[in-house]
Amino acid sequence: MNDFDLESKLRSVPVPSREEDYWESFPQRVRTQMQRPAPVTRTRRETWPLRLAWGGSIAFACLVVSLTVWCGPEQMTHTASAALMQHGKSFRELAKISNHLRTLLQDEHGLHYLVADQE
Repeated sequence: MNDFDLESKLRSVPVPSREEDYWESFPQRVRTQMQRPAPVTRTRRETWPLRLAWGGSIAFACLVVSLTVWCGPEQMTHTASAALMQHGKSFRELAKISNHLRTLLQDEHGLHYLVADQE
């Protein structure tokens, strides 16, 4: 349907007959309905998982920031190097023990290695 057909159909429809007081009060009614807000229908969603996720992420971020500030980069480097040194000592001790395993000992619990002192 083009504009010409639409316009001709609209002109062919008769205007409804109303009383004079209807047309006088019409603008006032339109203004009243325009000022009255339309009722808003809101759907309630479950928001607790979203709040829990946000709260958990904020708490984790605060924890990371506080540990970074409290320990500082120097402290964390020192702690990491101390841990590596401790692991190195443990590996050296294990290597020494494996070199000193010489004899099997049998008792009531079964066979066991007897660690011999280095001479």
